[in-house]
Amino acid sequence: MKSNKGLFITFEGPEASGKSSQILLLSKYLKKNKIPFIVSREPGGTDFAEKLRKLILDNKSTINNLEELLLLMAARSNHINEVIIPNLKKGKIVISDRYADSSFVYQGYVNKFGIKRAQKLHKELLNNFFPDYTFIFKINPKEIIKRLKQRKVKNKYDKSNLLFHQKVIQGYKKIANPKRYITLDASLSRDIIHKNIIEKLKL
Repeated sequence: MKSNKGLFITFEGPEASGKSSQILLLSKYLKKNKIPFIVSREPGGTDFAEKLRKLILDNKSTINNLEELLLLMAARSNHINEVIIPNLKKGKIVISDRYADSSFVYQGYVNKFGIKRAQKLHKELLNNFFPDYTFIFKINPKEIIKRLKQRKVKNKYDKSNLLFHQKVIQGYKKIANPKRYITLDASLSRDIIHKNIIEKLKL
């Protein structure tokens, strides 16, 4: 299922950890150096997946954890087949703001579906399609709350309490595998974090 061309990079971490800012900086770097790339996100990335995103992140949503996970899997399958694989085959760098690891943490660990059960679903339904590199942003949970208060538009995760964000952080620690995961200190300056990312990717 995975192409030998291109490079698949994902950015993971708790809410307000700085993923979006670093994706923007990396995009500017790639554009400046004329390296072909595309930026996407999960849930989302396609018309179909974006519709599911609205349902999943709706503050008034009444779907349960299993239903949410299955919707995410459906959105991810569509994202992989319509966006990720086609662009990898073209030799592009594919950057995604969140991917399967978010499901392992949020639905698997925090919402107690089970990390291994979520990973098994990913294996059975999506052929264990994983990124080449995954950057995980490490941040103090109190800093998360502070940053979220500055956001004007909030989804259901943004409105969660301190304990929820602490569990998210614990979840990422549990799944982090040195072979694919690169942990970044979100408390550092944007420029330093960006430099670390470029160095790790050897671009």
